Amino acid sequence: MAIMIHHSPPCLQDIFHRGLVPCTPRKLQKGEFLWRSDDSHPYCYLIGSGLIKLCVQTADGRERTLLFYTRGAFFGIQYWSGAKKTYTSAIAMLPTSLYAAEPEKVYEFILATPQLARALTGYLVHHIYAEAREIVDFSSSNTDEKLAALLVILAEEYLQGRRGEALIPLKNDELANLVGACRNSVYNVLSSFQKRNLVRKQRGHVAIIDVDRLREFQRALKAGDCVD
Repeated sequence: MAIMIHHSPPCLQDIFHRGLVPCTPRKLQKGEFLWRSDDSHPYCYLIGSGLIKLCVQTADGRERTLLFYTRGAFFGIQYWSGAKKTYTSAIAMLPTSLYAAEPEKVYEFILATPQLARALTGYLVHHIYAEAREIVDFSSSNTDEKLAALLVILAEEYLQGRRGEALIPLKNDELANLVGACRNSVYNVLSSFQKRNLVRKQRGHVAIIDVDRLREFQRALKAGDCVD
């Protein structure tokens, strides 16, 4: 199962980008861990660009994707009560830039900036609601719905020019891992998307031909209005 959490309030992105709260810019290479299970976790993060996957190891040793964070996501906030060890691992699925800050420093800034407290409270409420909604949606979604939703989010990160094209640098097995499906299922779904002229399969990449059309197709899938 993959849960998509993104879009923080503009003021949150602004305070990190402008350095209004003490923070450290970080860059992760594809495949690099932000943290591993049982690591102490003294920071919260805001993503400038890229994709972070949150996952756990199951009892039989398999990896299970819980959710992933994209541009604008503010996360790690569950550890504001102190540096605690985690049960999850966070891995960069694409080259990712982010800001790391000590929760205490963010909290001090919030206390000194009352207008931010309202925005942050609104974000936390939205975050909880969105996560619960996506859990329900993804538990009942099939592979084509999950993959279409993922590609729409990634397209916003990789949109190039005015033609509405985007080149997603992920292989089939990486996409399968993110949506909790087998590689063959993802291959078959991408083939059906290609027949609809929504994407073009390439070695190690997926080219989205028209982001707007893919977005409309994804909405139709979710509403149950799309038939072969």
